Amino acid sequence: MKKKLIIIGIITLLILNINIKVLATDRLVDIPVPPNSSGYADFTEEEAAQRQEEYEKTKNNTTAEDYIEKSNNNYLKSLSIEGYNLEPEFKRENDTYTIYIKNREDVTNLDITAEADNESAKIDGIGTVQITPEQNSININVTAENGNLKIYKINIQEGENEESKEKTQIAGINIEYIVAIVIILFIIIFISVLKNKRRVE
Repeated sequence: MKKKLIIIGIITLLILNINIKVLATDRLVDIPVPPNSSGYADFTEEEAAQRQEEYEKTKNNTTAEDYIEKSNNNYLKSLSIEGYNLEPEFKRENDTYTIYIKNREDVTNLDITAEADNESAKIDGIGTVQITPEQNSININVTAENGNLKIYKINIQEGENEESKEKTQIAGINIEYIVAIVIILFIIIFISVLKNKRRVE
């Protein structure tokens, strides 16, 4: 009886030892997973080594900025063109404007100044910008920190704007009115002088 028990025990140990070896070749291990994940994940030794290697490579390239939400503000705070008025008056929400140039052939460049509403945004199309007589518009591109793009368009037209025309017309009427008054006064004075001369004679 004792011999049977001993034999059964030995056989049981052998079976357990074989199972342990088999399981050991494909056992599961726990390794930490990259940030933004929670807890641990189960992988085989080979998968674990691969995942660990990938994580070590990427974590060194990760900075605090990667976890901070980037601004989507692509508005301009200000926009102006030296020597010209924007129509309508600048407002950051409005992305289309017009300027009027009297003699297009005489103007070869425009000096454009702009400031971004967010200091992290990038502006393209400002400074001294060259234009041609045939060019109808220019674009100013504002790229937000997160990559969102907003385009401000400035149309170019030859001539004068309505406000300038009105001022010119008013000025013209005033000049004509003044000239007419001066002529009338001169005639009245001249006639008065002639009358006085006749009386004296």
